[in-house]
Amino acid sequence: MEKKLRILDLFNSLIPRGGIEAKGPELIFYCPFCEHHKRKLQINIDSQNWHCWVCDAKGRSVFSLAKKLNAPKQLYVELSEIYKNYKSTFFQKDESRVNKLPKEFQPLLSDKPASGITRKHALKYLHTRGITHADIARYNIGYCVDGDYGGRIIVPSYDNFGHLNYYVGRSIKPNYMKYKNPPVSKNIVVFDMYINWKMPIVLCEGVFDAIAIKRNAIPLLGKTISEALMSKIVFNRVPHVTIALDPDAMETSVRISQKLMKYGIKVFSANLEDGDPSDLGYKVMTQKIETATSIDSYELILQKIASGSI
Repeated sequence: MEKKLRILDLFNSLIPRGGIEAKGPELIFYCPFCEHHKRKLQINIDSQNWHCWVCDAKGRSVFSLAKKLNAPKQLYVELSEIYKNYKSTFFQKDESRVNKLPKEFQPLLSDKPASGITRKHALKYLHTRGITHADIARYNIGYCVDGDYGGRIIVPSYDNFGHLNYYVGRSIKPNYMKYKNPPVSKNIVVFDMYINWKMPIVLCEGVFDAIAIKRNAIPLLGKTISEALMSKIVFNRVPHVTIALDPDAMETSVRISQKLMKYGIKVFSANLEDGDPSDLGYKVMTQKIETATSIDSYELILQKIASGSI
């Protein structure tokens, strides 16, 4: 059971919307390759075989799946510890930290006249997500026409010193793998440069959710909380943390709440039954954060029951 949960947690950090346990040695996820609306990607943790029953993406090793998903080095280390079969050939050769944007990166806002179909599509997509020109300027959002990140919007992240520490590539093409991130560790604090650690913070799932919330919001980029983020919250004794994850991430919310509460951090949970932050927008999310439910031991038990954790 511990092995199954560890593998579930590892791949939850890579696959959007997360997975769940199935019967026997099986785990099932939403497929990141065909993006079917139901969980159709199945992983057998004993044989390591994985297969999507819709698009027929498949492989014979969880390491090969991790490689296709641009997993960070640490994930390979943890998989190797689980399976006792270290496979150095699967490790990415890239550095463990991002130090520059893709060479094809172009800022969306510049003094040059608006031109280029990719740029126009990028701006149109961002505006449909409620992202304003002010947001684009603040976060230095750009795009790539070609290269590894061609046809993608690039959202950079900077640490508290203003140094690049990560970036997210979001496709603007339909029927294409939505996100492509650099093959480095996610053990960073996304948007750290904009966080006031003396004020309450909000944990959400993606970069566009954080931009929509606007104030002191940190995207997890998945379903787990990084060690770097956890350390900063505890070290700075953040007044309280509001968790604003999708309803299907209830189990993740429970795990994060437990971790924070162990260190005496007060936790609140925002109700997102009617949409995610980027859909709801700033005004609605502000109201939801202000009316979030305080999580105590009793409420945590209720959430565990609701998520199937107990």
